[in-house]
Amino acid sequence: MGVTSAYLLARSGHEVVLLERRSGTGLETSFANGSLLTPSMAEPWNSPGCWRVLLSSIGRSDAALQVRIRALPGLAGWGVSFLRNSAVSSYQRSALSNLRLALYSSQVLRELRESLSLEYGREARGTLRLFRSPEMFARADLAARRLESEGLAHRSLSGADVSALEPALAPLASQLAGAIHYPGDETGNAHRFCTAMTEHARREGVEFRLDTVVTSIETRAGQVTGLICGSERLVGDKYVVAAGSYSTPLLRTAGVELPVRPAKGYSISFPRAYAQPPLTTPVVDDERHAVVVPLEGGLRIAGAAEFVGYNLSLDPIRIRKLLEWVREVIPQERFDASEARPWCGLRPMSADGVPIIGPTHLPNLLVNAGHGHLGWTLVAGSCQLLADIVCGGTPAVDADLFSLTRFAAARRMA
Repeated sequence: MGVTSAYLLARSGHEVVLLERRSGTGLETSFANGSLLTPSMAEPWNSPGCWRVLLSSIGRSDAALQVRIRALPGLAGWGVSFLRNSAVSSYQRSALSNLRLALYSSQVLRELRESLSLEYGREARGTLRLFRSPEMFARADLAARRLESEGLAHRSLSGADVSALEPALAPLASQLAGAIHYPGDETGNAHRFCTAMTEHARREGVEFRLDTVVTSIETRAGQVTGLICGSERLVGDKYVVAAGSYSTPLLRTAGVELPVRPAKGYSISFPRAYAQPPLTTPVVDDERHAVVVPLEGGLRIAGAAEFVGYNLSLDPIRIRKLLEWVREVIPQERFDASEARPWCGLRPMSADGVPIIGPTHLPNLLVNAGHGHLGWTLVAGSCQLLADIVCGGTPAVDADLFSLTRFAAARRMA
């Protein structure tokens, strides 16, 4: 979000300085994420009835979606809003907002890819969403049919159809109630994308200040007057916070309460695939909150969601569970444990599952955060929307759907 926002703002004629606390770009949640560009996964995680799942996860290390007891104090107000937005009407509205932004983002990304000759390991084989439960398959199939009119193409498949489309899944086919293939989904290496966009941003004149930590945002008379970076004070006309989960504590120093909290996810990357035939189509398993993605000659398995605050320690139970799951999906694949590269990152989850893009109550302070599991999917569209807002243009999507003010409006209605 940060580097793409910087590029698009510079391309629009602004002088841009990007501040990054790490030694390079794309080293946080973009580094080894699930690699999926999936408009098909537009649904928020706070689905109707999610409270039962969260409640049952407390104290269980093996739950796909989990809340740790020690994280509860930091989730108090956010959690109430998260559950309130799990009502059917809110959930459906949020899913539709995400889908429209995702489809727009696919268009903007295609334009960037073509105009800049971007290389980031893109593959366009769609995704396969697998279902063992007939009830879950029926619900997902109905939801997919409803979204056809919005431009989300899909094919409903039997187990035999799955084997024909993806022979590597043949051993699993008899266990499936059905599957849905979304041909418009793609994959790509988000870290490679960040690296490429960094070079293009530099060519557009963006100044990168790496290893620079913003400790607070200085305000006076209802405006941001500067950024404090240790002993240094930096001044601009407008300020954009696109710091993922860390946007929340940073904005708090300016008196802005951002309803975004971190949800830790895991991935394991293997540099090569051994199975014959190899898996060629990404697989999504809603029941286990996990995906397996062929990526540049290897495989990446990603999943789980832990609300544990800003804890980035690797839980060996989570890693083991991901390996157990992927062996269920492709049992013929041989995994060399010595080649496994485990990783975890923090997804910035907004309280309604929809990103927050645009101004805060301080008119020269804007935010581009809260994309949750859809950050890679929504990056191009979100950053173009932000650039349109900053430049005073007419956005191609309804900016009000992604405004921070929607949460204040919801509180007034409640």
